[in-house]
Amino acid sequence: MNAKLTLSLDEKVIEAAERYSVEKGLNLSKVIEEYLKNLIPSLPTPKKSSIMELKGILGKVPKDFDYKEERYKYLIEKHK
Repeated sequence: MNAKLTLSLDEKVIEAAERYSVEKGLNLSKVIEEYLKNLIPSLPTPKKSSIMELKGILGKVPKDFDYKEERYKYLIEKHK
């Protein structure tokens, strides 16, 4: 069950956290939740799927990368 939490943080910390979350492709709530889970060892953490363990293995994806377009091109080539 999710619940709302209001925090008061330094403006620069918020800006940096927002940039970090965008770079990682996560929303800020998820970043903070994962951080808190790592701080509190008694909280159960779900195991990562094998797919999520591969996330980022090939490096950063360009911001203008269009996954759907690339998939489309791949499928067209595959079925020629």
